[in-house]
Amino acid sequence: MENQNEESASTQPNQRLGSLSLEPQSTSSYQQTQKRNHPESPPPDESHVPPQSPKRSKNVNSSLPSFLSIFPQEIIVEILSNLPVESLLRFRCVARSWKSLITDPFFVKKHLEKTLNDPKFTKNRVLINTGNTQNQAQISIKSCSLNAIYEDPIVNSAGIEYPSKKGSRFDWIVGSCNGLICIAVRQDTVFLLNPTLRVFKRLPDLGFKKRRGCYTVYGFGFDASVDDYKVVRVFCYQSKGFEDGYESIVRVYSLRTSCWRRIQDFPFGIPCDEAGKHVDGSLNWAVFRGQEMGFSWIIVSLDLAQETYTEVLQPGYGDGASEKTLGILEGCLCVLCNYGRLYADIWVMREYGKRESWTKLFTVPYMPDPVPDFFSTPLFVSESGEILFHSGAKLILYNPKEKMFRIPVIHDDAAFYVEQAEIYVESLVSPTLINQNW
Repeated sequence: MENQNEESASTQPNQRLGSLSLEPQSTSSYQQTQKRNHPESPPPDESHVPPQSPKRSKNVNSSLPSFLSIFPQEIIVEILSNLPVESLLRFRCVARSWKSLITDPFFVKKHLEKTLNDPKFTKNRVLINTGNTQNQAQISIKSCSLNAIYEDPIVNSAGIEYPSKKGSRFDWIVGSCNGLICIAVRQDTVFLLNPTLRVFKRLPDLGFKKRRGCYTVYGFGFDASVDDYKVVRVFCYQSKGFEDGYESIVRVYSLRTSCWRRIQDFPFGIPCDEAGKHVDGSLNWAVFRGQEMGFSWIIVSLDLAQETYTEVLQPGYGDGASEKTLGILEGCLCVLCNYGRLYADIWVMREYGKRESWTKLFTVPYMPDPVPDFFSTPLFVSESGEILFHSGAKLILYNPKEKMFRIPVIHDDAAFYVEQAEIYVESLVSPTLINQNW
């Protein structure tokens, strides 16, 4: 059992800390530039101070090629904030002022906001945790374009680099948030990374090693009240004197402070062996709670700002409901409820925390296989209504209007099967210092 007296663990001195979107700054360099280039007019009774010499000005247009310097900096910022991350990484070489702009927290947030509100989802990708058919113990994480899954006859995928000596079936995608991805390696080592920037951060170890009778679940999300990304670790261990046979130790890691801190233990039942789902500043776990007649399936929420737990009330599923799966769809809490292996209903909570906002979106029939694999919760729904699932070893698309299934063909997919899938967006948010050397 892990050391319960250990209340925090700090990152080693040689590790880089912080995040582009987290560093406390009173005024960004871009905002300072705006003030320099648009000085306020002095009152009539005060002497006017001449503006700064152009040679000393550090606005976005300085040191640019002449054909670019004719554009106002507001126009340049607006254009750049609509571009893909890969293009922006190349454009850092155009001028020192552009490099400074692209790494500025104000610009990072502006670019992220535009990405999240893009109606064409051009910067959305699907993260796939894959197993190898020739070596089932080996796992690799890949990504591919979300639009390509819907539109291309053959989808190209790219490997995601993260610092694991060799991918194993114990490596798991905890979740994604604003372009950052959280990965747990063998349950005891956690990384935050931005695969587009190719930047990662290893979280401080807590000394836990995977062993019989114990398991760990994680959750990853954003606390907007303090502009901080947080990882929650729920360590579950067997205890004969406890109602459900397990007790828990819960710790929260803050990217802002770069340390773990113990909070109230998990108050309801046993978390299922799945990561918490991030919605509206909370993490949500599917939980088995012991009762006189057996176990019940409930949803437990942890508020990342208040660090308090509540039970999320569920909709009425009706008769015949069996296996349920918790997920996220369109930023809302989602439950897929199976009725045997005949069909599944998909419910979403339109207003988080309000039971009356649960809405049944779709009913999806199972394919007529001898023993069909259960669906995951939907990953995405296109504008035309086509639903993306993970089922068994494949990704599957279902068109409810035509009641047709199709399977996207991923290049070299004969060599691997899908263990897990997650949607993420490409962004400039970094888990390391603002002044990192990219």
